[in-house]
Amino acid sequence: LGATIPTTVLNEFINEIRGVYGNLYAKVRKLNIKGAVKVPIAKLEASFKWISEDTVSPRQNAGEIKDYVEFSYNMAEIRVAQTLLSEIVSLDIFEREVVNVMMKAYLKAMDSGIVKGTGNGQMLGIVNDSRITQLGNVVEFTASEINNWTAWRKKFFAKLPLGYRAGEFIFPLATVDAYLETMADSNNNPIFRQATGLEVNDGDARYPNGRFFGHDVSLVEPDIIKDFDTASNGDVIGIFWQPEEYAINTNMEF
Repeated sequence: LGATIPTTVLNEFINEIRGVYGNLYAKVRKLNIKGAVKVPIAKLEASFKWISEDTVSPRQNAGEIKDYVEFSYNMAEIRVAQTLLSEIVSLDIFEREVVNVMMKAYLKAMDSGIVKGTGNGQMLGIVNDSRITQLGNVVEFTASEINNWTAWRKKFFAKLPLGYRAGEFIFPLATVDAYLETMADSNNNPIFRQATGLEVNDGDARYPNGRFFGHDVSLVEPDIIKDFDTASNGDVIGIFWQPEEYAINTNMEF
């Protein structure tokens, strides 16, 4: 990049990355540590025991380290094709356009990686992490249940542990429009807002968001998560997550 694009473009690109993020990328924790570092995950537990003057509390088990998070060295590139447009327009306009093109590519890759990264030469995404997709963390909805607010309460919220109720949803906009916003009672009267508190700000193309059952909703394009109508049996159509528990290592070089 340094040989073909002026230094001012690189500086502006780096500043843009620091200040503007993707809809999902903006919510996750950003770490800045060296690659190939393994961070242990320890399960710490404590117990409360009544004692008297004649008894003492037994020693506590400090917990076990059974798993770890590894931040690997992953390499990528952003390649921009320079066309005749660069010779026609002014350098200032061309520089701004190049930055926009690179930013769009970068943020799209980050949001896609957060959701479905393979872990092979790239980040491990939510839907491919076996610790997340294990039995009990996946709720299946049929076509008749996806826009039924009673099914949502019974199949999802009733089984959600208290410690995870502060989480947020990730949905493609088409699923919200076609199913969540069409929730109705037996007389086909719309109840999506009264029953679920659904509010969606889909008019903001840069930072779309909303609320569903009191939880924040991040809207994504269908290439990040398939909408319900185009999804096949077994595909992920939505994610409920706590963004602060997901981290990305931003120790990057340009």
